[in-house]
Amino acid sequence: MNTISGAWASVSAEPDTTRGSRPPWLGIAVIAAAAFGLEMAVSARYGYARDELYFLAAGHHLAFGYVDQPPLTPLLARFAAAAAGNTLAGLRVLPALGLAVLVVATATMSRQLGAGRTGQLLAALAAATCGEFLGAMHELTTTAPDFVFWAVTLLLVMRLLASEDPRWWVAIGGCVGIASEAKWNIAFLAAAVAAGLAATDARRLLRSRYLLLGGVIAAALAAPDLVWQALHGWPNLDVFRALQGAAGHNRAVFWPAQILYTGPAVTPIWVTGAIWSLRSPAARRFRPVAIACIIAIVLQFVLGGKAYYPGAAFTFLIAAGSVPLERRLAARRPIRPAALARLVRPAAATATAMLAGAVLAAPVALSALPARTLHTVPLQKINYDLAETIAWPRLVALVAKEYRSLPTPKRRRTAIVTGNYGEAGAIDRYGPGLALPQAYSGANNFWLWGPPPADDDAVVAVNVDPALLRREFAQVRLVATFWNGLGVSDDEQGAQIFVATGLRSSWAQAWPAFRNYS
Repeated sequence: MNTISGAWASVSAEPDTTRGSRPPWLGIAVIAAAAFGLEMAVSARYGYARDELYFLAAGHHLAFGYVDQPPLTPLLARFAAAAAGNTLAGLRVLPALGLAVLVVATATMSRQLGAGRTGQLLAALAAATCGEFLGAMHELTTTAPDFVFWAVTLLLVMRLLASEDPRWWVAIGGCVGIASEAKWNIAFLAAAVAAGLAATDARRLLRSRYLLLGGVIAAALAAPDLVWQALHGWPNLDVFRALQGAAGHNRAVFWPAQILYTGPAVTPIWVTGAIWSLRSPAARRFRPVAIACIIAIVLQFVLGGKAYYPGAAFTFLIAAGSVPLERRLAARRPIRPAALARLVRPAAATATAMLAGAVLAAPVALSALPARTLHTVPLQKINYDLAETIAWPRLVALVAKEYRSLPTPKRRRTAIVTGNYGEAGAIDRYGPGLALPQAYSGANNFWLWGPPPADDDAVVAVNVDPALLRREFAQVRLVATFWNGLGVSDDEQGAQIFVATGLRSSWAQAWPAFRNYS
């Protein structure tokens, strides 16, 4: 509470919009550190997210590409697990640091746009309390590095526009190239930035050999994943087609989600920022970035992308909104009586509203409440990952019980096969402690890692389509049904566990039927 009180004290200072004033680095650092501390405080409250378990497994199969994402996140997962003793809290240090980066980047953008000390602090606090950022940076998934690289790319483009020095294209190309190894989503931002520049008089910056050099750097950094995809028949296209199955739903919830995810206190700031950066003469220099952010958001809506895909664009819009916000607060009449005015300054009241918004967002964005609460208050309807982070050890223990119940000769010829990559990743993470063999799955890259050993003619199948099992095995029997013990509805609640024996063909022939790219 002392650090937050210190931040409040800094925020409540009257604004100084002089561009030459020294940035309030101490206040920004306090806010960034508090955001990092909040993430770490609840980092291990539930458990691994489904995707985190997948990335841990992928980190043990390092490659230049994967079916459903580029290679950077599995590499980060392997590094984090090795550095932090394979602990959940250790894995989540990196995304928590990413949130601190978003805070600093947003404040820095606001300074570029003309915000004074108070405006910069409010921009930092808005980023730190934005529900979308809190949720996205809570887990080590592809979204965490994607958001960071989007924010850094936007900041670098602002440097390019401010200096008109085309050499910034080299740094922009490097950032976009590295980002492409985290998530393909960066391509939308790159295209939107090009459109934003072309739509304004800043188009002259597109006529530079440094842009060509930056493009070559970006292409070179993206090439390993692209080559891997080509060599494996472009499996990412199958994933894209599967995602398009939810495009209609995504469009229906897209705009309400932008308000819900960013929160009631931050939404007016980014909306104001979008309008101000498009209309105000003071923002003219950086208008290409504003156009790019709006294009990126609208493009994801048109394409039916998930609501959080363009979330990092809000770093710039929040930064832009902090400029008119600061000026509006400075122009307000003093609160009467004077004694109360000294205690409750307009900026402090705004900061308090942001913090209140973060308190409201925390149960949805973070694993803040007891997991059992999700039974009566299904917050996972808003944030799917909340319920997908519970009871993995319990599931693996049930699988181990059924596996050990098999006679020893049969057990030696029995593999464990799962229906999704979260279940397979959980068995690979917790199974060694229960003497379980590695898991196999037809889900995404697990399918590419191959079928069970040729000598295995039986499986303990977790959440696998029983019709598929009956087609490939002579005998299939239901041996258990998984319940998470909390009454929480998620993808594993009620999952059936089968023992299937008598493989009708070889695994080489049967394995293609198990493939599920989604």
